[in-house]
Amino acid sequence: MRIAKFVYLLLGVGLLIWVLGDIDLPAAFSRVAEVGAWGIAAVVFVYFLAFFGDSISWSLIITSVPISLTWFRRTFVVRLAGEAFNNIIPAGGFAGEPVKAVILKRRYGVDYKEASASIVMARTINMVALIVFLCIGFALILEADSLDGPLKIAASVGLAVLSLGTVLLYAVQRYRASSYVLRRFGATGWAAKVAGALAVAEDMEHRFVTFYTAHRRRLLASFMLALLNWVFGVVEIYLTFVFLDAPVSWAEAWMIEALAQMVRSAVFFIPLAVGAQEGVFVLTITAITGVPSLGLACAVVRRIRELIFVALGLAAAAFYPVSLKDET
Repeated sequence: MRIAKFVYLLLGVGLLIWVLGDIDLPAAFSRVAEVGAWGIAAVVFVYFLAFFGDSISWSLIITSVPISLTWFRRTFVVRLAGEAFNNIIPAGGFAGEPVKAVILKRRYGVDYKEASASIVMARTINMVALIVFLCIGFALILEADSLDGPLKIAASVGLAVLSLGTVLLYAVQRYRASSYVLRRFGATGWAAKVAGALAVAEDMEHRFVTFYTAHRRRLLASFMLALLNWVFGVVEIYLTFVFLDAPVSWAEAWMIEALAQMVRSAVFFIPLAVGAQEGVFVLTITAITGVPSLGLACAVVRRIRELIFVALGLAAAAFYPVSLKDET
């Protein structure tokens, strides 16, 4: 596992070196310097709003807790801690999910099963919102003359694969597929071995179906907040270009953010999508503006914001003296 992590990181670094090969680095970093502290602060604030909205979206799924500012604050801090691990550990963006569940249980008394189910549902709702966001971006990409055919084809394939995966994820939860598969194993004589797993699967599926069918107002509100989270990414891109003194249209900002999120989803195994994110920014922004250094400058501003939130997340995690070993 450690070797795989190292290989993934090397892959990202190699891709980053390749991306930087033909770019005027002094020009790119000069543009970043022009953004200044106030520009970085504005970008961080926009992401703070997006992150807080996504935390409220998750809080709404935990039906045993009240809808209150106190719980919004709690889920914000817990999510901050968990997402730091999701970003830095190459585990498909799931390394921090057990951390969230353990903190919710040990610090706030949320049942471990409910916490785990809420995390899975929050992920699913977030992915459905991402698909809606990407569909709008894809429609803009198809109409854009500045983007060439291969990029449009790649976007089409990426959207199709991501959509299929999301639909399957929802279907597994909504139609109790996990327990059905385990029962099939039981029918072949493995009942004793899968009995415990079957009980857990049935409990989780009951929670999924109950939320999706009996809490539709919460579901809708959670979805809208998750979608707003992705839209704030467009605002972040738009503001970044304003501070770079090279404004783009809202449609162009949406296309850039859509392609960036699609690539991040595809290279989930690379920590922080190192290299891949820089590559998509440079490729897309060069196609739109004709200035490669501008693409790298935008990517650097995004990296600064990400590193600030990873640092805040690790600091938040330090305030929770819990260990995943406590739950094993």
